[in-house]
Amino acid sequence: MCCVHRTFVVFLFLFFLSIMGSADAAQPIRIGVSIALSGRYAPMANMYADGLRLWEKDINAKGGVLGRPVRLLIYDDRSSSQKAREIYQRMLTEERVDFVLGPYSSTIGKEIAPIVEEHRFPTLLLSAADAIWAGRPRYVFGMHTSEQRWVSAILIFLARQGIDKIGILMDKTFVRMGMPKGLDKWARRLNQSVLMNETLNVRDVEKQVRQARDLGVQAVIHWGYIANAVRVREALDAVGWYPRVYFSQIGPSLSEYHRILGPLADYTVGTSVWEPSIAYCFPGGKQFVEQFRREYGRTPSYHAAMGFAAGEVLAGAIAAAGTIDRETVRKELSVLDMATVVGCYGVDTNGRQLRQRPLIIQWQDGKKKVLSPGSMCNGQLQYRPE
Repeated sequence: MCCVHRTFVVFLFLFFLSIMGSADAAQPIRIGVSIALSGRYAPMANMYADGLRLWEKDINAKGGVLGRPVRLLIYDDRSSSQKAREIYQRMLTEERVDFVLGPYSSTIGKEIAPIVEEHRFPTLLLSAADAIWAGRPRYVFGMHTSEQRWVSAILIFLARQGIDKIGILMDKTFVRMGMPKGLDKWARRLNQSVLMNETLNVRDVEKQVRQARDLGVQAVIHWGYIANAVRVREALDAVGWYPRVYFSQIGPSLSEYHRILGPLADYTVGTSVWEPSIAYCFPGGKQFVEQFRREYGRTPSYHAAMGFAAGEVLAGAIAAAGTIDRETVRKELSVLDMATVVGCYGVDTNGRQLRQRPLIIQWQDGKKKVLSPGSMCNGQLQYRPE
């Protein structure tokens, strides 16, 4: 073969390689996620989904990741652990997704963790339950403040108000998971008495509220989701008794809580990890709120911000890795230290979130105020008038 002919063949080979490489680079990075778009978790999960969708739109407007667009594949698990397991199994074995993100809720997150672990897919979870990390997983990384940090933040806050007699009402879902971890330890440390610790009886909440009243409980803590947070508040009203503090862990973080209850929502205390009123404290936070309102016509909850932040963290890990090789991205997620719209991301050796700070909030005159930590406060605790 003559030299000119050989050169032409080599040129053609390199030309076709460059075309193939360019085509591959233009292929979207496919990210699958199962979210409870319907069912009991829908109010929180739809916020999470919209936060992810906004991130997808934002990152693609900026050129994608590694020069490739991102494509989200969102499926509805209907708030069912079994359905979520089926969806993740299918995504990881049949649909050839590049990455997955975790579902909404600790319950479902715990169920799918072994699946992503088995298939070695590095996955960011919006789950607080410490039980998920008990087995020291290698591929599961927390976005959410851990369970025990919630417990300590709540009890320390109450202790500072001189409240030492506590009653706990737990959603059945959390009881099955052994939550909340560390409650008795922190109560003893703070010289608090847990006078009541029961599974919420959704058919007769008023009976349990009367029991708390008769026991001399100063703070009723509901550990669970928005529907039951509303039930407990309505039961307090029906009984005609209000403790010094009514504290519900998840429900009050949603604007829907006040939409359902109206003025009854006021004085309810809850937890959060981020609020629109303090979004300016975090890089890109203010812009996120403005974009979300323009896109969806409503104000985001922390669940939406967490969805956006999960996208930020995954994109940051892929960019740091310089590849979509999942093992390389896993290593980056284990050491990544970055700021997001909800604060800092950073995990311990088990993948449990370390850097995020829990917030204490309260509904006051139809608005949520941040009561703790001090650096982010925009309100002080108010007691319901006698």
